[in-house]
Amino acid sequence: MMKLTQLYDKTVRLMLLLLLLLVCCLLSPVSSQQDSTNETQEEDVEEVRVVVGFNASLPCNVRAPDHDAPILTLWYIADVEAPVYSYDERPIQRGSRWADPKVFGSRAFFHAHSTPPALLLAHATVEDGRLYRCRVDFQNTRSRMAWVNLTVVVPPTKTEVITRVSPVNLGDRNDVICKAYGGSPSPQVLWLQEGKLVDSTYTIAGNETYNVLEVEASRGDLTSPFLCRATNNDRTGPDEVEYLRNVTCGPLTVTITGEEEPIAEGRTATITCTVLGSNPPALVTWYQQGQMIKPLHTMVSHRDNVTRSVLTLNASRSDHGRQMVCRAENKLIQNNALEDIFTLDVQYKPILRMTLGRNLDHDDLREGNDLFFDCNIDANPAPYKVEWWHDGELVSHNVSGGVLVSESTLALQKVRREKSGQYQCSASNVEGDTTSDPVNITIKYAPRCSVSPSLRGVGLLEPLNVTCLVDADPPDVTFSWTFNNSVRREQSEVVSNQRYTTERLRSVLFYTPMTERDYGTLLCHASNSIGTQKTPCSFTVISAGPPEEVTGCTVDNVTSHSSSIVCSPGFNGGLPQMFLLQVWKEEPPKVDELVVNISLAQSEFLVRSLVPGHHYRSEVTAHNARGAAPPVTLHIHTLKEAEMHKSLPSRSEPSPLMLVLAVIGGALLVVVMLLVGVWAVRGRRRHSHAHRENVHIPMKESNPDILEAAPQPPTSAHTITISVIKQPHQTYDGEPSPPPPDVGAEELGMGMGLRPGLPSQKTVFGASEPLHRPIEKSLQRSLRGLSSQHLL
Repeated sequence: MMKLTQLYDKTVRLMLLLLLLLVCCLLSPVSSQQDSTNETQEEDVEEVRVVVGFNASLPCNVRAPDHDAPILTLWYIADVEAPVYSYDERPIQRGSRWADPKVFGSRAFFHAHSTPPALLLAHATVEDGRLYRCRVDFQNTRSRMAWVNLTVVVPPTKTEVITRVSPVNLGDRNDVICKAYGGSPSPQVLWLQEGKLVDSTYTIAGNETYNVLEVEASRGDLTSPFLCRATNNDRTGPDEVEYLRNVTCGPLTVTITGEEEPIAEGRTATITCTVLGSNPPALVTWYQQGQMIKPLHTMVSHRDNVTRSVLTLNASRSDHGRQMVCRAENKLIQNNALEDIFTLDVQYKPILRMTLGRNLDHDDLREGNDLFFDCNIDANPAPYKVEWWHDGELVSHNVSGGVLVSESTLALQKVRREKSGQYQCSASNVEGDTTSDPVNITIKYAPRCSVSPSLRGVGLLEPLNVTCLVDADPPDVTFSWTFNNSVRREQSEVVSNQRYTTERLRSVLFYTPMTERDYGTLLCHASNSIGTQKTPCSFTVISAGPPEEVTGCTVDNVTSHSSSIVCSPGFNGGLPQMFLLQVWKEEPPKVDELVVNISLAQSEFLVRSLVPGHHYRSEVTAHNARGAAPPVTLHIHTLKEAEMHKSLPSRSEPSPLMLVLAVIGGALLVVVMLLVGVWAVRGRRRHSHAHRENVHIPMKESNPDILEAAPQPPTSAHTITISVIKQPHQTYDGEPSPPPPDVGAEELGMGMGLRPGLPSQKTVFGASEPLHRPIEKSLQRSLRGLSSQHLL
C-alpha cells in the first residue's frame, strides 16, 4: 500500500512538472518580448545638471501598466546591487522611506505622486554626481527601471585680469590677459565692452582658462571699460572683472567758457578751460596778452577723461577786449598742443569827460554867440540814456529856443547871460549811472538896467538922489548921465561927472531942480568891454504934491470887539505917502470920542478894543510931505454879545451822512467855481483890446513937464488922456523886466491913479487936445516897457 502511495505521488509530481514545463513553453515568447523592452529602457539615460550646493531633482520616469500599481521603488547607484534609497507602498509598509546614511543620509526625499515621480536631493555635493538607477516593482507586473545621470557643476574659484603693458599707445593689442581658475566643467572666458562681445577666443590649460585681449587700443577705451566674464552655468551669476585700458592720447578739444557773460567790473568772475580726450591729463596753461598767468590763480580738476582749469579774475575796464588763451598739451606726445581764445567782455558803467567845443575860448564867451559842449563817453554796454544838466536842471531839446541836444553834443544858439552856470552830462547803462565833472561857464554881456523906470516927485530947490543900478559882466562899468524934457526936444543935456558918483555897478546922481525947466527925464548910460547899454535906465522927475484920496474902502470882519478896513491907495503925489486911520465912538448928544489914531505905510487896518453893540465913525486919510488928501469916512457897527452867540452856535459832532453830503457839496462848488473862472477869463480876453482906462493928469500950461498936485479947473489947464491898453506881456529890452523898487513902483502906480492888480501893460499916450509933442514923446520914452507890476 505504501509503495502504491509513493508511486502515486511520484506520478503526480511528474505530471505537475510536465504541466509546469508546458506553461513555461507557452509563456516564453511573452517573456522574451518583456526582456527586450527592459533592455531598451535601460539604454535611455536622462541627464540632470545641478550646481554644487543647490537641490537636485532626479526623475523616475517609469510608467505603470494599466490596471496595476507600484508597490516598491528602489534607487541604486549604477549597477550596484544594494539600493541606496527605497520607498515602500505595500499595505503593511505604505509610505515607508529608507535612505542609505552613508550616501544620502537625510538629504533625500522621494515624491511618489509627482509627475513623473522624483527623488529630491538637497544640497548636492560633488560626490553626488554619478549615474543612478530607479527600479519600480508592481503588484502583478514585472519590475521596470529608469536611468538618471546627475552632473554636479562647480563654478570657477577665481577670475583675475593680468596687465602685460600699461599704458598703451593707440592701436596696441595683447596688452592684458583674463584668467579663470578651477571650475567643472571648464568655464568660458570672454571679453565684453559696453555690453557687446568683443573677444571670445579662450584657452583651457589644465585647471586654468584664459583669454588674451585681441582688440586694438582706441581713444574710446578711456571712457568705456572692458569686462572679463568667466562662467560655466546659467544658475549662478558669472564671475566678472572690469578693466579700464590706459591709452596714451593727446587732447581732442579745448574750449573756454565764462561762468557769467559778460563780466561785470568789480565782481569776481571765473573762466573755465575744458580739455577733452587727453590721457594722461593735459597740462593747461593760461596766457593774457602773451603773458602767462601764474598757476596760483587757477584750479585744475580731472574726471572722466576731462580736464578743467578754472581761472578766477577780478576784471577791470582795462581788461575789456583783451584775449585770454588756454593752451593744453600731453607731454608724452609730441606736437599735440591745442589752444582756444576767449575775448573778455567786461561791462562797466560810463566814464564821462565833458569839454567845451573846439575854437571856443572859455574866458571869452559872449552873449549872442553860439556855444557847444562835447560829452566823451566810455561805457560798455553803450548807454541807453544820455542827459544834459544846467545848474542841476535837465536841459531839454528845444529848437525854437536854440537848444539842440544830441547823444554826445549840446549846442546853445545865440546864448544869453542866463545860460551861465554849471553844465554836466550824465549817462546810464545796465551797470550804473555816471555824471561828469561840472564845466562852469560865464557868459559876458553888456550892461543892462537893474531898476525899472520910475517917477520921482521933488519940489524946486529940493535935492534928490537918483540911484542907477546895472547888471554887467565884466563889471568894469563906466557910467554917464543925460537929461531931457519936452522943451529940449531931442537934444539931451550931458550931466557933468562931478554931479554923480560911481561904484562898480552902481551910480548915484545928486540932482536939484532949480527951475521948472529942470523937470524931465534923467537917463543913465553904462558900458563895459563887451559893449554899451542898449536901453538906458530912465528916471522921470516931476513936481511933488499932496497925494490923492484913497478909494474902494470896505469894512469887513466885524465882530463885537474888532473890525478890518481895507482901501485902495491913490496917486502919492510923487512922494512916499502914509495912511492915517482915526476912529470916533458916536455917543449923541455927546461929543464923539476918538478911540483909534494910527498911521501906517499901507492902506489896510485892523481895529481892536471896540465896545460891543456901538456905532463908530472912521476916517482914512492919505498924506505925504506935501500935504494930505481929503479923508474918506466909513461907519462901523459892532455886534452885540447876544448876536455873537447866535452867530457862533455850539458845535456838535456831525453825523456820517452830513460829512458825506458836505464833501459832495464842496466838490460841486469847486467844479462850479472852475467853470465860472474859465468863462470869466475867456470873456476878459475877448474884450481886452476894447477895454481902456482913462487917467487925467493935469498939466501946467506954463511948463508941460510939471504935473499939478491938485486938480485945476478946465479953463486953466489942459487935460491929457492916458489910454492904458491891456496887451500880452512884453519884455524890457528883449528880456523880462526886473522887479521895481518899492518907492518907484509906489510913486508911479499911485501917481497915475491905476488900480493894483492890473496885468502886464504897455502904455501909449495920446492927447485929447492939442499939446506940445515933445512932452508926449518924453513920457512915452520914460514909461515904455512898464508892466503892471511896475504900476503897483
